[in-house]
Amino acid sequence: MSTARNLLGRNVLGRLTAVLGRLFVTGPRRRLFRLLAGVVAVIVALVAVLAVALTGGSPADGPSATRTRTATLGLIAPLSADRASVGTAVRNAVRLAVDEANVQGTIPGWKVRLSVQDDLSRPDGGARAAGTLAADESLIGVVGPLSSTVAMVALPTLDAAGIAVVSPSNSQPELTGITPSALSASSTSSVVPASPAARGRPYRTYFRLSGTDVLAARDAAEYAVRVIGRHRIAVVDGGPDFGTSLAQRFATEATRLGAAVTGTHRVDGSADDTAEVEQVARYLRAEAPDLVYVATGQAFAGKLREELAEHGPAVSILGSDGLFDPHYPEQARDAAEGDLVADLGAPLSALPAAGRFAAAYLDRWPAESDSDSAGGGDPRSGEPHGGEPGRDAPAAGAPAGGGASSADGPSAVSPPGGGSAGGSPAAAGPAGDGQADGGGHAVVSASPAASPAPDVDVIPSVAAYAYDAAQALLRAAAGVLPGQDTVDEAARAAIVTAVGQGRFPGVTGDVGFDAWGDPLTSVVTVYEIRGQRFVPVWVHRSE
Repeated sequence: MSTARNLLGRNVLGRLTAVLGRLFVTGPRRRLFRLLAGVVAVIVALVAVLAVALTGGSPADGPSATRTRTATLGLIAPLSADRASVGTAVRNAVRLAVDEANVQGTIPGWKVRLSVQDDLSRPDGGARAAGTLAADESLIGVVGPLSSTVAMVALPTLDAAGIAVVSPSNSQPELTGITPSALSASSTSSVVPASPAARGRPYRTYFRLSGTDVLAARDAAEYAVRVIGRHRIAVVDGGPDFGTSLAQRFATEATRLGAAVTGTHRVDGSADDTAEVEQVARYLRAEAPDLVYVATGQAFAGKLREELAEHGPAVSILGSDGLFDPHYPEQARDAAEGDLVADLGAPLSALPAAGRFAAAYLDRWPAESDSDSAGGGDPRSGEPHGGEPGRDAPAAGAPAGGGASSADGPSAVSPPGGGSAGGSPAAAGPAGDGQADGGGHAVVSASPAASPAPDVDVIPSVAAYAYDAAQALLRAAAGVLPGQDTVDEAARAAIVTAVGQGRFPGVTGDVGFDAWGDPLTSVVTVYEIRGQRFVPVWVHRSE
């Protein structure tokens, strides 16, 4: 290109020299004015040609008209160690959303690249990931973190930088200002937020698509008391690492609904101390409950289930999401058959709009959905064991990783099955049919006749929520970036506003957020263990 321009310049100068030579060397005086006019015309024309040549084209073909700019969408997820399977599924889903946006030209004049940061499900990994993304001047938003523990350290950095964050799975209430003081003491329910004036918003740029532990406790109690009719319930509280708030809120809600809580037993839920397990079992034999609510990790719960099977009492277990781990039924074996687990979110088989997403996902990543089990962590949810502090911390001294991982293999879970156990009523309709529960909530029950053709539940449901989280950010950016040259502070602020005001039909349902960043619709699913697999039997949607 530079050679062509030089040749053009020499050609122009040569022509100009020839004209001037003709002017001053030949011709009578009477031709002077005519030649001068010609010279001026030639000079003007050639200057214009030179200007065009040296700038590389006409004004209409300049950089602002042809250059495609690049924006970055960030992802914070665990992509190594025992959480890699869930993190990989989330990465795949967000990659699918980004690729679709680029093919469809969702943001005119812009392409989107995905920056994946491995947080290792650790606070230090989350802090590093947040710092890396916040330093990227092209960043338009972040999907994640998956763990509330990681979110607690990542959000201050991202919020200070004005970056929109949408998590598919955080459940810790405090992240959106739901603190004990923000719950109405005069309410008939311990989980109803007080007036807006009593609730702050800690992070103005943060949104989530998951319900909170407050909702998980309420719906678990409702299922225990109203759906399967349990009225003498013992509570095993695993401590801060595994849901003190869950256990306390469940006990309060169960009591409010008319059940008697026979006792609350505080244990180290992250361990499986034999003496402690045996002590809890002795208490339960003395109390003779008809249900035990267990908010611990899978190791303690598995050993407790074995002890109860061997020495009694014969009682059903309803676990928090700490038990939503393939290791629990593997450890307890036949003793876990019929046990129940309550988890936030819905399986894909209960999401009527998930078909296209599931087909596209399985078309690109079929091999990663073939495993029958996964090593550790919640097989369907992205929030490790409910997201309380410490639930997902690896052994001390493990280094914090960085960047994207190539770990594959999201964990597989069972397809929806039939019926329900432990006294639950027969299903009233196929999965996906809404029913009123008398409390203003939609209820979906798994049907014995429901057997979806593709086993879409091999995809962790958190992947669908991550896809919708990415869509919320991409849609917001599509309304802000066209016509912009850069992703500046004003653009980021406009994207945050657009996310908060946006509403669209997503894979997981109607996607939108309230004034604090919580979802307009939240879901709790109860699963029954059958043949060491988790089968959804009850889906409760709150609006």
